Amino acid sequence: MSARLLRLFGALLALAAGLGPWWAAREISRDAFPGFLVAEKKVMGVRENPRMERALINPGAAPPKAHSATLAQLPDGTLVAAWYAGSGEGKSDVGIWLARRRPDQAWSEPRAVLVRSSVAAATRRHVVSLGNPVLLTDPTGRLGLLFVSIAAGRWSGSSLNLCWSDDGGLNWGKIEKLTTNPLANLGTLPRNPPLALRGGGWAVPIYEEFIGRFSEVLWLPAPGDARSAAVSRIHGGMKSFQPSLVALSAERVLAFTRDDGPAGRAKTALSEDRGRSWSRLQSSTLPNVDSGLCLVRLPDGRLLAAYNNASDGKRENLSLAVSDDQGSTWLPIGPLEEEVGQEFSYPYMIVDQSGRVRMVYSSRRSGIAYAEFNLGWINQQVDAAEAAL
Repeated sequence: MSARLLRLFGALLALAAGLGPWWAAREISRDAFPGFLVAEKKVMGVRENPRMERALINPGAAPPKAHSATLAQLPDGTLVAAWYAGSGEGKSDVGIWLARRRPDQAWSEPRAVLVRSSVAAATRRHVVSLGNPVLLTDPTGRLGLLFVSIAAGRWSGSSLNLCWSDDGGLNWGKIEKLTTNPLANLGTLPRNPPLALRGGGWAVPIYEEFIGRFSEVLWLPAPGDARSAAVSRIHGGMKSFQPSLVALSAERVLAFTRDDGPAGRAKTALSEDRGRSWSRLQSSTLPNVDSGLCLVRLPDGRLLAAYNNASDGKRENLSLAVSDDQGSTWLPIGPLEEEVGQEFSYPYMIVDQSGRVRMVYSSRRSGIAYAEFNLGWINQQVDAAEAAL
């Protein structure tokens, strides 16, 4: 063997040795993170009157493609929604768009707050497109924006970036590129709501899309915190991604993941030690054929799932289901949206201070829809579903 081949072989061995632990699993200690911030379970007495409201956030002349919306509520009740939009996924004209809604008012006119050229100039890096925003809020009202910048190709060339706003999303500060993996930080994306941590910071569900798909957690400290961001892997699999996290207590957290395998069911895993270790991913009873899903914990402790309920992988309906046994079984409570030949997908839900569910999702490929509903409306749908059994 020539000296050149020996050097090449040695380099490949060194690369494998460096990437091996990352490829197999992330085992980064999170002793500094003291658990999840979970609202106290409420014992519900008299039922609320059902309330459901829906609206289109971006009516009128929208870009041809609007997708992957995120939602946050500020301490004063203002809602902020963000999404990516442009002529198509991975296109150079894709930007991060944002709209706001003050209490009892209409949504503001959507506007692009980040575009490819401004992100490239701010980070001094090559950027071909943007995508997948996720909003963060802290008790002071500061608003964070995680988003993807694509350096090459499609989603496998993605990197995570973070910036902050002190005025509710009207203006944004310095953009920071996060370090998430040894592959030049490529292939990392967020999708679902973060979980607040006790003492500050967030557990953000993320995933890798590079030579396989892996569900992970980004442990992100609050601004000014001396701790460093860390990434850990949810156990198992190369086909489970876009995790949604639900904290059951300060110690226990469930992960449900999108799955593109043959089972046609969402995968689930449980951690009982603050996300330090996870049970092996296994198929749940919640239908999923390679489409985005989102789960939240309701004030009474039940779990609510939003998902595409289709065995053929089509996204013509966006459905809801409720679980009263921590995700072991699910009661479908009907479609939120349904129309043959259309697409309703990528749900993103939060539960606000009053216990109301707020939700955004992609509607007919170019629209970003908003829905809000209370426990009274959910219970109404549960009663109807149980009566039909």
